[in-house]
Amino acid sequence: MDMERWINDYGDHLLRICRLYLRDMALAEDAVQDTFIRAWQKYDSFENRSSEKTWITKIAMNVCKNMLKSPWHMRVKVEDFEQLANLSKNEYEQINDKVDVINAVLKLKGKYRVVVILYYYEELSVKEIAEVLSEKESTIFTRLNRAKEQLGQFFDKIEKE
Repeated sequence: MDMERWINDYGDHLLRICRLYLRDMALAEDAVQDTFIRAWQKYDSFENRSSEKTWITKIAMNVCKNMLKSPWHMRVKVEDFEQLANLSKNEYEQINDKVDVINAVLKLKGKYRVVVILYYYEELSVKEIAEVLSEKESTIFTRLNRAKEQLGQFFDKIEKE
């Protein structure tokens, strides 16, 4: 096992997942570091039943879930509101247009949000997602379909407004 290879092979992938999951770059960077440390410590328990990428992604997801549960994460950041207040109307509209889909995905229940992010954004297969989440492939298919339905309803509602 080579930590440098892990960082090169999986660093960007894990950072994207953690950033989407935690919605904060600094927290995502911390989560990735934690992931590498935990993977290093637990490497002898890796049984090659899945790919190394799937195994380390599962660790990252668990790290993110634990971070979201912590009281520290529950605090509101004033800096976020200050940044929004300083945007011009045009900048705000451009950002608003681009984040509609992201906001819709982030409003999904966690079990649906995770499969959408892993499938569409990270381009993992249903089989890989099932391994990461320790679920059946049929469960992942069902969650993807339900997520699509909910997203469709969300956008139908926006169009009517």
